[in-house]
Amino acid sequence: MHEVNKEDWERRETSEELTVVIRLAQEMAQRLATETHGDMHLEVGQLGNLLRQARAKVEFINAHA
Repeated sequence: MHEVNKEDWERRETSEELTVVIRLAQEMAQRLATETHGDMHLEVGQLGNLLRQARAKVEFINAHA
């Protein structure tokens, strides 16, 4: 039983760390979008959208794990 609790704790910790990493990546993508013009601006916007989706998925997993 103790091992299951440790595994749950480690999984939760990893998931929370991933949330932080994705949030930081979102902030960086936002800065990049501000600094990017022309054709690449659309690409950077798409990257931001993917990061938002990834963060939402991790938050969903956190809520239902």
